[in-house]
Amino acid sequence: MSRKKLPIGIQTFAKIREADYYYVDKTPFALKLIEEGTAYFLSRPRRFGKSLFLDTLAELLAGNEPLFRGLYCHDKWDWSIKYPLIRISFGGGLAKNLEDLSASIRFQLHTNAKRLGAALADDSKKARNVVGFAVETV
Repeated sequence: MSRKKLPIGIQTFAKIREADYYYVDKTPFALKLIEEGTAYFLSRPRRFGKSLFLDTLAELLAGNEPLFRGLYCHDKWDWSIKYPLIRISFGGGLAKNLEDLSASIRFQLHTNAKRLGAALADDSKKARNVVGFAVETV
C-alpha cells in the first residue's frame, strides 16, 4: 500500500485533491466564514496556509463539486450556484510607489474582468479616486 504524499509548497486546492495528497479538511471554517461573516482580514505567518485556504474558498464559490467529494461541505453546499470571484494579490512583489500599486491593481482588475466576461469602465470619478477603474457587468 502506498502512502499519500505531503503537499509541501503546493498552494492550489485542486492539485492537492486531484493528486491525492494529504489534506486537512478546513471546509467547516470556509462555510462558517461564508455564512456568518461579511469581511475578514486573514493575518497569519508566511507559509501558514493562507493562499491554500483562499484557493479552497475560490473553488467552493466556483462550484467545483468534484474536488469536495468526501469533505465536510460536500452535502452542505448548493453546487448549482456559482459565484463570481475577483482575485487581487499583493504577493507578486513590492510596489515602490502609488503608481506601481495602481498599475498592478489595474492589471489584475483587467485580468479578472476578462475571465469573468465583465467590462471595466473608467468614467466614474469616484472609482478613479480609488484605483482608476470600476467594474460593471456586461
